[in-house]
Amino acid sequence: MFWVTLALAQQLPVLEEAAPPRYPAEALASGQPAAVVLRLTVDDTGAVRRADVEEGVDPAFDRAALDAARATRFRPALDEDGEPAWAEILYEVRFEPDLAPVLSVEGTVRQAGTRQPAADVRLRAEGPDGSVRYATIDPDGRFGLVGLAPGPWTLTVESPGYDELQRTVEVAPGKVVGLDFSVRLVRPWEVVDDDVDEVIVVEEEEAAVEVSERVLTMEDIRYLPGTGGDIVKAVQNLPGVSRPPLGIGQLLIRGTAPEDSAYYLDGARLPTVFHFSGLSTVLNGDSLADVALLSGNYSTRYGRTLGGVVDLRVDTDLPERSRGYVSVDLLQTTAFVEQKVGPNTSLTVSGRRSYIDAVLSPVLSAAGGSTVRAPRYYDLQTRLLHRTDQGTLDLMFLLSDDSFRVLGDAEDPDAVQIGLTDRFQKLRMRWTHDIGAGWDAEVSFLIGPSSRSFDLAPDGRAIERDMTVNNRWELTRGYRGGWHAWRMGVDVYTGASTFSYDIEAFGVAEKGGVGFMSPSPYVEPSVKLGPVELTGGVRVDPWILDQGYSTVAVDPRLVGRVDATPTTRFEAAVGQFSQFPGVRQVLPSQQGNPDLGPSRSLQASVGLEQDVGPVGLEVTVFGSMLSNLVVGREDAFRFFTGPPPSGPLDTGPYANDGTGRVGGVEMLARLQTERTLGWLSATFSRSTRVNRPGDKEALFIYDQPVTLTALASHELPRGWRIGGRARYGSGNPYNPVVNRIWDADSRSFRPVYDPDTSRLPAFFALDLRVDKEFTFERWKLTTYLDVQNATNRNNPEVMGWTDDYEREEPISGLPVVPAFGLRGEW
Repeated sequence: MFWVTLALAQQLPVLEEAAPPRYPAEALASGQPAAVVLRLTVDDTGAVRRADVEEGVDPAFDRAALDAARATRFRPALDEDGEPAWAEILYEVRFEPDLAPVLSVEGTVRQAGTRQPAADVRLRAEGPDGSVRYATIDPDGRFGLVGLAPGPWTLTVESPGYDELQRTVEVAPGKVVGLDFSVRLVRPWEVVDDDVDEVIVVEEEEAAVEVSERVLTMEDIRYLPGTGGDIVKAVQNLPGVSRPPLGIGQLLIRGTAPEDSAYYLDGARLPTVFHFSGLSTVLNGDSLADVALLSGNYSTRYGRTLGGVVDLRVDTDLPERSRGYVSVDLLQTTAFVEQKVGPNTSLTVSGRRSYIDAVLSPVLSAAGGSTVRAPRYYDLQTRLLHRTDQGTLDLMFLLSDDSFRVLGDAEDPDAVQIGLTDRFQKLRMRWTHDIGAGWDAEVSFLIGPSSRSFDLAPDGRAIERDMTVNNRWELTRGYRGGWHAWRMGVDVYTGASTFSYDIEAFGVAEKGGVGFMSPSPYVEPSVKLGPVELTGGVRVDPWILDQGYSTVAVDPRLVGRVDATPTTRFEAAVGQFSQFPGVRQVLPSQQGNPDLGPSRSLQASVGLEQDVGPVGLEVTVFGSMLSNLVVGREDAFRFFTGPPPSGPLDTGPYANDGTGRVGGVEMLARLQTERTLGWLSATFSRSTRVNRPGDKEALFIYDQPVTLTALASHELPRGWRIGGRARYGSGNPYNPVVNRIWDADSRSFRPVYDPDTSRLPAFFALDLRVDKEFTFERWKLTTYLDVQNATNRNNPEVMGWTDDYEREEPISGLPVVPAFGLRGEW
């Protein structure tokens, strides 16, 4: 069964005890002999310290030969002085079916909680006579021991990072003992296995485009304080993003309004991404590979926005195993199941339902309150992912439904005083495949209705309904070892929109509908010459309505980067970005202006990225010149994305008269190790606007000169994790009331404002979080306590006044909010 041919010593090692190899069961029926040649390193005690396959047969025979060799004992080699020495030898293991030893023990080794195969552990078996055998765990977690002598054997699973686990079995002739181990991974950052081969996967290099693309993965943010484990909410902690008032679910990116930025699902635009009040997002983060924040100067793949872009990118890898979890906290319950359906298909179902309405309403009613506030939301996603030799098909259905009502008055406690709804249903298909010659193709669409409504007693109602289709055809080609790369495609956004605004306080009712289409071609070539990479591109956005209105925007863009060293990169970009007016603003029948054109933003930025050990540093200087902004009719009803504006209001007709300037510096220092994640982000900026020619330049309503966030999460032994987040932000500007006038007709006071002369106090909050994970044999339980605004600081968020405008009554944010939650996963 063995022979020795080579040694690096004066006298070769001498075989003392040869462990019998296990003949692979799948090959036993063929009855064919086999031989595997191994290269062994034998230490000065005669133990085998390393075993590598020199001449293999197939994986089953090779694994069996390695198992046998590691349990083989030698008399050590001797050097020229006659002292024991290390030696390297060739060792042949022969497999003879007639002499195949009998299987004695077989079983599996899996990680506790997840039930994933623990292929990186070692199994040691010690017999009644002190003899030792070793077994290798295959990729499926299986092992086998053959030819064991009768009697008690102690089996030990031992490997760094795992709890040591022992079992004693009684080996008897003619009997196979079955045994399953569940090993607990207690310190994953300490797992080191020098015997594991390193596999390097070389992927095609793609062209980099965005200067300020910052990507978060689900593992990055699951335990971050203040985010509730929500991957999109975590984006609000990055530089370039200002803090929205009252924590509403909106993003204020680089000095622009919430409606100037957009959310995408793999390049297809979503109507919204946050539930009411920003408590959670409408898509389960466990379905996502990552979320990218594109603050500005982004690819021609994206358009029709002046602000930033948040792209939710779905994980396209098939799961290695089926998994799921249920999460329960004080606000909502979430369920997620991902099931493997064959080797190339997976099915995912996830849903979330808040129960504020189910819990709060009975409590308030029992307390005798005449008004019941009952917010609630739910969402659902189902997804089918199928991979073929030709490409990958991804089908997904999404729905989201939010409702908020204020009920009751003196006459009818069930009457709706204020009601607000926001809902959508979307069907998404995405097909990606390799079409040859280095080109990849993508075809996708996102189709479905969305609506939002507002009710105000006694009979006021406003509603918007949209039916949209977002199609994309795209071709990409990476560098493939060459000097040029390409991206080109057509982004088609089309559909129909209807609206009705009948709220007495906002004047004459408005009602209308229109069909629209925007077929937008784009092209983006890239060249790379040594450390220098240039990406140019142009996007053409037509905007066509079925009532005779049309306009077009042509947006050229250029990005350059230089990899000065492996750890240093310089980036610079300049480009134009355009956003179309709303359909209501251009319809003459609704007091619109058919001569309106797209608003424009000329953006420029310069950035530096520097890695210093485990710390990544980023600094970006940015600026934007805004022109052709649509202004006017601020007295008309609209669905506010934030607090309503204070006066004085621009009640003139719609016009492209607005201009603006935005400039600032973003800084990010990020530390990520196997145990610790932390970052310090800072944004210093100024955003101003001029509504009409001749007006004085004024601060933008969301201008925040300073925004600071410090955040850290650290993993401790025994399943504990702690974290904290500190936030500071300048208060938003507002127009103070300096006088009031009595209106005898309405019998109320009218305010007189002093524009742009005051600012709300600065915001500060400290959030803390602690997690504890309990691992059981087949599942894991995580408990957490997340305390927001732990110092209970009173933060004025929006300025309000008494009914007679005699004094200010600011609206403050939430006090200290402790949230306890549970998450069970399998």
